[in-house]
Amino acid sequence: MVERKSRQQRWDQRYSEKVFAAPEPAFVLSANKHLLASGNALEIASGFGGNSILLAENSYQVDAFDYSEVAMQKLNDYASAHSLVITTATVDLDDVSLPSEHYDLVIGSYYLQRELFPQLLSALRPGGLFFYQTFSGHCVNGAGPESPDFRLRSGELLTICSEHSILYYREDNGRCQGEACFNGEAMIVARRE
Repeated sequence: MVERKSRQQRWDQRYSEKVFAAPEPAFVLSANKHLLASGNALEIASGFGGNSILLAENSYQVDAFDYSEVAMQKLNDYASAHSLVITTATVDLDDVSLPSEHYDLVIGSYYLQRELFPQLLSALRPGGLFFYQTFSGHCVNGAGPESPDFRLRSGELLTICSEHSILYYREDNGRCQGEACFNGEAMIVARRE
């Protein structure tokens, strides 16, 4: 309990020190915006909610979960000021229990908790979309965590979503050059069947 409290305090301090500015959504979401419709959406580990904001601006009613009360309050204030339908909740994703077949869209970016994937996918209604992007493979140019515990293995997202239709998949992992590269990252859009 003490470790969780200090972990939450660290995240709260991190977000307290930042001035709120609507962050950019994850590339996987902005690049596949044409797949958006409307309905209920969930963003996990939302931070300041770049993904939540884009979804709410595109007719979704969004639940945004994060460990930091400070981040959730700042996102809630922004959503209220801009008339966006975003419901924020301070949630420890280690202990979350998501409802089955509740969401039309679930998104996570730059957060990896492998045990949570089955819940995220079962929280989707049939036909629902799963957007995910995070660090993978080896650390490239110091981006993201160095520990393999916090990085996807090569092809892992394809295995996780193997029972669903893959609409988009990208994993550069050092095989490309230039500004358009996402070396050391993997991303997917899958539709629940």
